[in-house]
Amino acid sequence: MNTINSLSRRHFLHLSAGACGTLGLTSLGLGLPMPSGAAPTKPAVPAPFDTIALSEIIKKAIANQASPGIAVAVWQYGQEVFALQQGYANLELRSAVQAESVFRIGSLSKQFTAAMLLKLAEAKTVKLDLPVKHYLPFFGPKENFSLRELLQHSAGIHDADVDPRQLKVSSQIDLAKIIAKQKPFFDFAPGSAWLYSNSNYFLAGAVIEKVTGKSLQEVGDELLFKPLQLKKTRFDDPKRVIEQRVAGYSMQESDGAFVNADYEDIVLNGAAGGMVSTASDLCRWHQALFNGEALSRDSLEQMLVGGLLRNRRKANTNRFSPNDKMMGNVDYGLGLLIDHESTSDQSAIVHHHGGVMGFAAMLVSHPNSRLSYAVLCNADSNPKLPFRDIRRTVLASVLKK
Repeated sequence: MNTINSLSRRHFLHLSAGACGTLGLTSLGLGLPMPSGAAPTKPAVPAPFDTIALSEIIKKAIANQASPGIAVAVWQYGQEVFALQQGYANLELRSAVQAESVFRIGSLSKQFTAAMLLKLAEAKTVKLDLPVKHYLPFFGPKENFSLRELLQHSAGIHDADVDPRQLKVSSQIDLAKIIAKQKPFFDFAPGSAWLYSNSNYFLAGAVIEKVTGKSLQEVGDELLFKPLQLKKTRFDDPKRVIEQRVAGYSMQESDGAFVNADYEDIVLNGAAGGMVSTASDLCRWHQALFNGEALSRDSLEQMLVGGLLRNRRKANTNRFSPNDKMMGNVDYGLGLLIDHESTSDQSAIVHHHGGVMGFAAMLVSHPNSRLSYAVLCNADSNPKLPFRDIRRTVLASVLKK
């Protein structure tokens, strides 16, 4: 059955590993963000990694039918230092992936949702530590859980598992009302454990709609997309004609052939995974985020500090699912993972994976070296995708040997 829950925890957890701390920006190994509007510094070399090796990895993945198409971009110091597109954006039309090809990005959307709420908090429109029922009164009978707990996946909300074809909703608020009636509602007492759940972000999206009286797209345009010139980044709408939209594919288990991915009402995925973008736009976003152009320093620090439970212990010390032990000590901030264990100097790697019907994506930054890269694929997550090899190549200078 095609479900909202196809934004898979399995896909997310499969690629999440490492460890990180829970203090401020300096102790996170993130350095200090450049002041807003500061001119980018040109890197000493065009790209601080083996571009030939990276090109071969991408071409090999296409040859091995890991995905019909792949787009990769790498930025440093505010400018693109590498870009390569291979394969097909649409197998039926035989159209090639290009630099401006627009992919669905799945759970990479979560960091944009978190940033929107942080911007609203800067404007005193919301307070992250207030109970969500303050904004959504229909949660009144439920035990208190906060916006911050939603964003760091410690609210305990059971992941929605519903067939979107049977729903008649037009907003995240409508979806939140359905989630409020689900049984069980909580997997654990709010603030007592950590468990990745898309429902957390559906409710966060509902708060954005409620307090602004606007759609996620309108708020995203005002607070992030237009100010940061993310021209190809938006919340998806299947009815909308989007130039250079990429088609998504699934792999048949019987013969490995690609077929059109099952239909999914991406509008319902909204704040949890309903966005589209390009590889270049995603790198531009992370460069702006870590250069201090997107958020205040205090907001950025909140986004990048690992979540705490109500007993003040790190959220990653009490994972609700035994299967999540595979994540190691990696921390989840607000819409982003922070990994200190993988680098030779314990500096942070900040990242997230996205998986949605017919698409898989990865966005990674090493803020200390001002390096960011994005990988977009138009196939379901699968073991042949080159995420790991790309990571090892792009971050070769900072990873443990």
